[in-house]
Amino acid sequence: MNLEEGPFNRNNRSGWKHLHSIRFHFSGCPERYCIMKFISRAFVFLSAVLASCVVYAAEQPEFRAACVKIDITPDTPQWLQGYAPRQSEGIHDRLYHRIAAMDDGATTFYMVASDLCVISPAFYDDFTKRLEKETGISPKNVWWSTSHTHSGPHVGNQDLGALFAASLGDRFSITLDANYWTFVVDKIIAGIKEVQSKLEPARLGIGVGTAKANINRRELRNGKIVLGENPGGPVDRQLGLIRLERQDGSLIGLIANYAIHGTCLHGGNKQISGDVPGWVATYVEERAGAPMLFVNGAEGNVAPLPTVGNDINDPRIKSFEQTLGQPILQLNKSISETTDKVKLAIGRTIVETPRREGLPWLEELAAYNNTIDGTHHVRIPVFSLKINDDTVVWAAPLELFSEIALNVRAASPFKTTLYFGLTNGSLMYLPTKAAFAEGGYEPSVSPFTPRAEEDFFGGVSQYLKSLKQ
Repeated sequence: MNLEEGPFNRNNRSGWKHLHSIRFHFSGCPERYCIMKFISRAFVFLSAVLASCVVYAAEQPEFRAACVKIDITPDTPQWLQGYAPRQSEGIHDRLYHRIAAMDDGATTFYMVASDLCVISPAFYDDFTKRLEKETGISPKNVWWSTSHTHSGPHVGNQDLGALFAASLGDRFSITLDANYWTFVVDKIIAGIKEVQSKLEPARLGIGVGTAKANINRRELRNGKIVLGENPGGPVDRQLGLIRLERQDGSLIGLIANYAIHGTCLHGGNKQISGDVPGWVATYVEERAGAPMLFVNGAEGNVAPLPTVGNDINDPRIKSFEQTLGQPILQLNKSISETTDKVKLAIGRTIVETPRREGLPWLEELAAYNNTIDGTHHVRIPVFSLKINDDTVVWAAPLELFSEIALNVRAASPFKTTLYFGLTNGSLMYLPTKAAFAEGGYEPSVSPFTPRAEEDFFGGVSQYLKSLKQ
């Protein structure tokens, strides 16, 4: 169909002039036939335009998002995780699940960030099986990250940790509260149902900055590597931020990513607390007016700067408001470009590397073991979330050393690369080859060998490159 044919061709001045002079008659005439023919063709054209708009809308589904915050503070004393056995004697600040959902019309992704130390991969697997049974949500669509606070309760059997009694002492010789574990999972599932029900039209923006709230913690002291402060050591100070906003620009929620151990408070503290990740999340939320998920990064050899020991009232705790809270708020303000044209792609791969010689394994972690020619290997799941074509978030159930995450980022083909650590469980520390040679705490509680750095870096880098193709 060509509307520029015949007497109504835009170059046919006489045709258009003739149209203006038409008068309607109730008997047949050329003028009436001409105008009716025009109207008929115009109707067909407009119908085609409207139909194409419908098709375009179907091809460009609306991006939606939501965030919720769920209180998981225990109402009974709990054994705190991360140091020697100690039972809580009060609550300094409350603990939360913070949950974000993103939906591009084809894929819905759920991110859970909890004020807990760690969970076992087996505990995560059991949770996702229950979630799928109750909601139909596939495990691949849900990531659960823990903040690594050392002033929060134990949740779930600690599996691998119990195999390192020589290094960890009597850390696991405590009575655990399975009722609280059930409470924590109940709250996640309720939160996921809630966030799913609150999905609304949204826009997404991503920002990257830096913050100086952490420091390498592998200090050489009297010829030995100890946990302290190493100002010259490598550390990942990248601050990543995902902004979810409504169509009018008001904030739905934030997902912040930064590497820091939840050890500002030491083992003498007996007050329940979210430590640095929890404090900073609350500080930002009070000023931004929406939930903020704090997702840890490659914190394996990274300490908070400063640590304050056992005094939870030490005024230096407030310094994290300036060194980490304010950089997050400033980065949020700097995200000026957001889009509702969002495509999400969820992926997963496995990287295998030899297991530490002589280390036994557990039946509940059978899925994370593979034996090749008599050599036991750890199967490390690596998860990915690609956002459009320029951003990738990759995640693993590890306390990864900063150098490895930095090297993966340098080799990544994506404009923005974020690493979410301690996600979907913990297989404990994955140090560098150099760290194994130096010794110290982290290599002593690692299920891996000095070869792990090479295997893991190579496997992850190749996987990220395949996502870009």
